[in-house]
Amino acid sequence: MYRVILAGLFGVLGVLPGTAQRASISLDSCLVLAKGHYPLIRQRGVILRTSEVMRQSYEEGWLPRLSFSVQGAYQSEVVRFDFPGVNAQFPHDSYLASLGAEQTLFDGGLIRQQQEVERISAQVEVQKTEVELYKLVDRVTQLYGNILLQRENGKMLQIFKSSLESRRQNLRSAERNGMALSTSVEELEVEILKAEQSMIESAENLKALCGTLSFLIGEAVDPETLFLEAPLGGTLNESGAILRPETRLFDLQEQLIDTRYQLTNLAIKPRISMSVAGNFGRPGPNFINQNLRFFGSAALNLRWNMAALYGVNREAARYALQKEALDVQKETFVFNTTSVLDNQKAQLHSLEAIVEKDKAIVEKRRLVSQTAASQLEHGKINVAAYVYQLNEEMAARLNQRIHELRLMNMISGYNATKGIPGF
Repeated sequence: MYRVILAGLFGVLGVLPGTAQRASISLDSCLVLAKGHYPLIRQRGVILRTSEVMRQSYEEGWLPRLSFSVQGAYQSEVVRFDFPGVNAQFPHDSYLASLGAEQTLFDGGLIRQQQEVERISAQVEVQKTEVELYKLVDRVTQLYGNILLQRENGKMLQIFKSSLESRRQNLRSAERNGMALSTSVEELEVEILKAEQSMIESAENLKALCGTLSFLIGEAVDPETLFLEAPLGGTLNESGAILRPETRLFDLQEQLIDTRYQLTNLAIKPRISMSVAGNFGRPGPNFINQNLRFFGSAALNLRWNMAALYGVNREAARYALQKEALDVQKETFVFNTTSVLDNQKAQLHSLEAIVEKDKAIVEKRRLVSQTAASQLEHGKINVAAYVYQLNEEMAARLNQRIHELRLMNMISGYNATKGIPGF
């Protein structure tokens, strides 16, 4: 019965598949190590560097825009003066080489706003990465809980085996005195062998779980490492605020919508620039002079795309709808998260009451198995009856530890649902 119970107990927390040696480790430190070791963490640096390159490209809008052109042309018809006493005809070919520069003097804040949009867009992408990384919390919590449970299983098996060995020693003495059958000793030895089989299986499972955790956090842990039994965050987070990365993402997305709307408004402002050009060729502004020569020009330019005014109200409505849709998503997230928290809180209270009952159950099972051990030594019951009572005691002890670890895991899950500060 004991082995059957053990076989089904390790699905309670869920097992997930997976280097300086650590003497001890906690769930909080595992989470920090796992986040730093996970490959996705490097994407944040890539996003920020890409954003910096884009912002620098916008900054180049303040640099002079240089242009160079060379042109040779032939016209089949040119200006001709044919008056009495005047007969002037201009050449059909013309040439022009021009080097020009245009400098923006006023852009209405467009470049600065484009850089701001890029900066917030990068923060949104980084926060999306944080949301993905937060999924590690559940993986690490479940894996850590399974390691604690598997270690407890090994301890229970060792106690179970020690109890059987103690009874075997007493029965051998009783057998020599003719007060017990040799078959009783043999039956106990079979149960000891079964316990050893279970211990081997438990040790291998624990080793595999430690290997998976080592791979996940990037540091070596093994069955000899001390795993501290402290929930994520230390204690139950009773604060009302939800600190999940998703809430920060919603805030940044709202900022991005506002910033893009401001950028749209800037598009209706006029632009002022100054341009200069140096030219060489003919005919030039004075077409009477057909000599190849240098000449130049300078201008102050005002550009205003008045057609952008047509869509101002439409853009305002579009961005208002985007914010409304985002508010619905945020409200839905808070609603669902609050619902999960209420359910977890109820389970916490239930587990606390169950753990208290476990203490009384274990004590009563201990007294029953002690009585059965005495009865076995005096030949009043057989080995099967004793092993059954010992199984019941071990199952009660293991149930207590499972409930205690589930309570720890539930506190970790509650804190993770609410949000880990500084994650």
